[in-house]
Amino acid sequence: MLGVARRVVGALGTAAGRAGRAQAPQVWQSAPAACQLEARRGYRHWWRVLPEDFELNTESMPKDVKSLMASNPYNLGFIDAYWYWRIRAESTIMDPENLPKKSYKQLCRDMGLTIVNEAAENILGVIELYEYLKSSPFIGPFGTIENPVLVPAIHTERVVGCTGGTGDNEHVPLWFRCREGFLYRCGECDQIFMLVRVLYELPEEGAEINPIDPDVKDVFDFALLEKGNEVWNTGGFINWPTGYDALHGTELGGKARDEDQRAIGE
Repeated sequence: MLGVARRVVGALGTAAGRAGRAQAPQVWQSAPAACQLEARRGYRHWWRVLPEDFELNTESMPKDVKSLMASNPYNLGFIDAYWYWRIRAESTIMDPENLPKKSYKQLCRDMGLTIVNEAAENILGVIELYEYLKSSPFIGPFGTIENPVLVPAIHTERVVGCTGGTGDNEHVPLWFRCREGFLYRCGECDQIFMLVRVLYELPEEGAEINPIDPDVKDVFDFALLEKGNEVWNTGGFINWPTGYDALHGTELGGKARDEDQRAIGE
């Protein structure tokens, strides 16, 4: 009898539990919209570009670095000039004792940078103006025959797109080829355009843009490279791989060079 009673009570409890679960409110999740189904990344995440991505490998460094640093950088080829200025610039930075004592002109020369002067400012200003104008839309008064829209270009022609203006004066872009020496009229709004060439001119009388100042020392001291290697690459640590490779003829901070691979580049 007790067994039958337990089974009856158990069956009633199970039925009550099912009834309780049936009466509990059910939460339904709404189906995502069609636009949300496409809301996902459509691009790949690339790694950040680092300065060493634009550097030449150590295998291309000349073997005779001492003769390289005694050469005139203007008479060197691309690879030799690259390593000349890289070694000279890094040697300057790796000398914290004398770095604050250098003048502005001397530091620019050791780093291979252009000294700011009137001629350099003029050239850089023209280049920056052209780069700005070629990448931004023209905003200004309506072009007429007496005051046409000036289109800067470094060549004799340039493709121009006219939209008329803003508001009611705007029309679909009309593209045409604007050439030097002519006035061009837009077929929709009758706006006038004229191409103006931007020329990069050197200073008069053959003067250099970046002249060497007589107070600037333009001869690299090879002892500076040896000093930097002694300071940064001793005690079992190589903190300046370029300086170590330049003095010991190695690559990647002490690894023996692959002469077969180097012979391919030569």
